[in-house]
Amino acid sequence: MHFRPSVRWEKMPTTRGRSVSVKFIDKLQQRIQSLEALSQDVLNSSAWRPNDHDARSPSDAPVLPCSPNTTQRDDTRPTSSEIPRPATPAASAGSHGSHPNIPVAMGISAKSPRTVRGESPTFYGATSHPHVASPGEESRLTSSECVDTVGIELDASSPRLRDHLLRSFFKYQTLWVDIVNKDAFLSHQATATESRWYSKFLEDAMLACGSRLSTSASVRALGTRYFEWAKEGALRALTEPTPANLQGFLLLSEYEVTQGNDRTGWMFCGVACRMLSDLGLHKFASVTGLTRKAQDSNNESNLAYALLSACIVYEGVWTLYLGRPSSIPQSFMNAAASRSRMGLGSDSPWLNAWVGLCVPMAQVSHVLNEQSISDFDRSDSLRKLLKQIEEWYDDLPPGMTYDDRGLTNMDLAGYGLHSQYCKVQNLVRQALATPQNTRKRRRSQLTSDVSPPATATDSKSIIYQYALRTARLVVTYREVFGTEKIPSIMLDNAVVAATTMIEHLNEAGNLDEMRHEVTWLRHLIKSMELVQIHFPIIGRMLDSLKQICGSGPLSTMLSPVHRGSVEAARHHPRALSQSLDFGSSSNIAQEDPLVSGFDPGIMWDFFDTNVVPDLFASSGKASDSFVGLPLSESTTSNLMAGDNISNFPQAVP
Repeated sequence: MHFRPSVRWEKMPTTRGRSVSVKFIDKLQQRIQSLEALSQDVLNSSAWRPNDHDARSPSDAPVLPCSPNTTQRDDTRPTSSEIPRPATPAASAGSHGSHPNIPVAMGISAKSPRTVRGESPTFYGATSHPHVASPGEESRLTSSECVDTVGIELDASSPRLRDHLLRSFFKYQTLWVDIVNKDAFLSHQATATESRWYSKFLEDAMLACGSRLSTSASVRALGTRYFEWAKEGALRALTEPTPANLQGFLLLSEYEVTQGNDRTGWMFCGVACRMLSDLGLHKFASVTGLTRKAQDSNNESNLAYALLSACIVYEGVWTLYLGRPSSIPQSFMNAAASRSRMGLGSDSPWLNAWVGLCVPMAQVSHVLNEQSISDFDRSDSLRKLLKQIEEWYDDLPPGMTYDDRGLTNMDLAGYGLHSQYCKVQNLVRQALATPQNTRKRRRSQLTSDVSPPATATDSKSIIYQYALRTARLVVTYREVFGTEKIPSIMLDNAVVAATTMIEHLNEAGNLDEMRHEVTWLRHLIKSMELVQIHFPIIGRMLDSLKQICGSGPLSTMLSPVHRGSVEAARHHPRALSQSLDFGSSSNIAQEDPLVSGFDPGIMWDFFDTNVVPDLFASSGKASDSFVGLPLSESTTSNLMAGDNISNFPQAVP
């Protein structure tokens, strides 16, 4: 729609001797000018493309009419207009970039670095899933909800609201690992002065994380405000290292990854890990030489161990998630592992268990992602690490083990731990199932094998069972404890499990004979869809699963690709079909996008989606031979209808 340039209207006589009111003409002129301005804004908006976003001020983005009013002024923080932020809390909520009828400026802008010519490339290793991609920080990924305006203005600085969000945060963090010690934080917060264990930077990071868990869309929308406040304090926190600021950077890393900003999340975690040695926490965590009583009562040492362990866990998870090397020295991990085995009464048993898993997991990540390791050495190392991980599992106390027939009795913290264990098993066994290039092996290596490797069918069968176990964990947790309480650690494990299950069903062909498997996959996908409003990264995960499903009958389980994802699978179709090739240098050397011109923005190893099924034994490890129990018709109906989860253990072997 275009308008002619405005002209100045003058009072003039008409042919009938009457004059036109000057006041009326002035109003008409103002009306035309306002329409011209509106028309120009629309034209500029429609002409704007994602690549223009870098040159555009984030505060210039239009606000959706349905967004809650979060720009009110408060006395303790800058107003919304003074805070440089990517978008208003709900500015991109409910918008899907693939819908042409939605203005681009309102759509979810999940730009991947691979599409931005001016940015440096980014790398994802062999253990990363195809959905992993890092949008630019100025284009934040948000969930597909729209906040209806009901006339309520939420004050982000409200003491009651902040107190509520902090309580939610403290309850939520116990589902994974406790980063912030509640007693230390609250006691120092009460003094209203920053200290070793309290800072405004940390508090804002906690509020950002806590806001995601709310069942209120308006409260969730405030997360961006708290995040921006935390970012404002990041530079000071970086230049004034304290345990509190270390905690803040760890929390921001988790927050950013769940928003779909893997790159910045990775960097925030790296800052926290660097602070470990700067603060000497690895030394404070040691209790060597102290009596047992002194060990339990050494509060500073206990807090230091908890923080050291939290860094090891977060860094280990992100390392495996992105396929990148760890920045924590092995000596730090050994110190934490040594203390975890002591089982001090002051240390959380679940935290000790996480350390016991993450130390060998870090080595697994290195072996799987390091291109210079030969096939034989890789397989040899993985077999040793797999044995170490299974020994760790067997040593778990009875109350912390997995029992598929009494799953609801397990502590909530166990769901994330066991789903991560399943993912590690999945990745290690995929690598061991990959055919080796025997021409690269020395004769002594060829004759030194103690036992032949498992057949491909057996390996794929076991891999599938760990995926099925993850599905049980996720679906059971959702049904029993609620979607909003699902810990973020389970998100990536869920998409890895779903990938395995989809590939199994795609290869099987006849889905009518596999109602049991289809049912579990459907419930797993449903769980992911429901949690998306809390963790927007789920949208991109679901989009990648849609691509993996292809055009077959499984594709009906997922909505069309319109969640605002960067559609990593579409841009990298080989990422969905190429098997893990841990030992090949071609992924980087020959298929390096920077070299081949395939894609100038990203370097990829590929996640293996070519896996198949089997059934679990009741023990912690998958069995090579196990006869599955049949699924009754009534139980199938209950599962399809979404009945109470108490029926599930009887329905699944």
